[in-house]
Amino acid sequence: MNKRLIISTIGGMLILLAAAMLLPLAVAVYFGDSNDIHAFLYSVLITASVGATMKLLFRPESFELVIREGFVTVVFGWLICVSFITLPYLISGSIEGISDAYFEAMSGLTTTGATVIADIESFPRSIIFWRSMTQWLGGLGIVVFFIAFLPTTGLGAHHLFKMEIPGGPLADKLHPRVADTAKLLFIIYMSLSLLEFILLYLGSMPLYDAACHTFSCISTGGFSPKNTSIGAYNSPYIESVIIAFMFFGACNFIIYYQLARGRFRRVFKNVELRFFVLVLLIATSLLTAYLYMSTTYQDNSLSATLRASVFQVVSITTGTGFTTEDFNAWPNFCRFLLLMLMFFGGCAGSTTGSMKHIRILLLLKSTKREFIRLSTPRVIKHVKMYGTSVDEEIITNTYGFFVLYMGLFGAFSLILIGLGMDVTSGISAVAASLGNVGPGLGQVGASMNYGGLDVMEKWALIFCMLLGRLEIYSVILMFMLWKR
Repeated sequence: MNKRLIISTIGGMLILLAAAMLLPLAVAVYFGDSNDIHAFLYSVLITASVGATMKLLFRPESFELVIREGFVTVVFGWLICVSFITLPYLISGSIEGISDAYFEAMSGLTTTGATVIADIESFPRSIIFWRSMTQWLGGLGIVVFFIAFLPTTGLGAHHLFKMEIPGGPLADKLHPRVADTAKLLFIIYMSLSLLEFILLYLGSMPLYDAACHTFSCISTGGFSPKNTSIGAYNSPYIESVIIAFMFFGACNFIIYYQLARGRFRRVFKNVELRFFVLVLLIATSLLTAYLYMSTTYQDNSLSATLRASVFQVVSITTGTGFTTEDFNAWPNFCRFLLLMLMFFGGCAGSTTGSMKHIRILLLLKSTKREFIRLSTPRVIKHVKMYGTSVDEEIITNTYGFFVLYMGLFGAFSLILIGLGMDVTSGISAVAASLGNVGPGLGQVGASMNYGGLDVMEKWALIFCMLLGRLEIYSVILMFMLWKR
């Protein structure tokens, strides 16, 4: 195993992370908080020093990563980067305790959006800015930023890229060269971010708030500088912009490349995108109808009900986790529907977590084929996607991922319930963490936070967040390959 290259690559990630810390440092200087200035200054120096040392002392003889080294690099890279993300929290004293700081940092970089902070608005602005910015870094992926700006991993870059980007079966590439693909993704990501920032600012959202929400919206992360999230603004315009960019962040980024090239027919024929829109429409219709007919829902006007339903369906399905209302107080039918949506996620090649619509669609098509086989055994039926037959190995892999995902969901739910959480809170916390959604139900509902959990419960959910963001296989295979 090329350990020198692994350490050197992770060192490069830390250097980029240190460079990213300069922006919240500037925010701290602007607002004149000397404590936070020192916290970020020390964090930058420590992170940059450690990264530079790793780069200089472990210069690799070969720049070629094999697949097992790619698994180790990505997983360890994420774990180490999260450790250094905690520095501003701990040095400033904003978050006390390593467990809470690591939970917040992992939630940020994995774009989960779960928080241990009870009163967000009481925190220093630079810390909240950094908290949101970590989601923006994690949305595209710290490894993708590394490949785009410091492409020094040679022939092994495609292994890193494949494991970093939340993908799925039948995934396409933008460009044959991985470094060029990473740069194109960065350009698309930055363009969408700038557009959202401008639109939010035009909607009378303060400049600081617009920046924080842009970071956490396009990345489908969900951190907000407001205690009541997007509901604090009570603005149909702001909610519309947020809904649009949560959706954009959950779409395969290849779609934007195709739109820029004028390939509109290919976009409209994208089966995963069409299925994604269909799921959103069905879920919104069901939620709106039930809430509208409910006698317990506070506002029974159709327009208000539709507005709340659209926002929450898009937010939960995409794994963003923004809220405009406390959906934990909604009827059980609505709460369970939102819980189910946590397992969908967005499209492959997007910033979202969870299972992805392409996998769910493939499972549905494969299940349909099995019914046809049972009813007409002599008929040879293939599962088709985009007009071509899907390889049986891809279908097997998809079934394996589904079984593994649901198995881990059941196992971690059992662990949390065994540690003392009630059933609703335990199940929803695991679903929200594995799916990188953020808010759950019960004890971890939309108006609550994860601060009241004990240390073991927090670390179990931290592991769930990592599993969800790196799509399970990467994390498990890393431990298997490292042991071997």
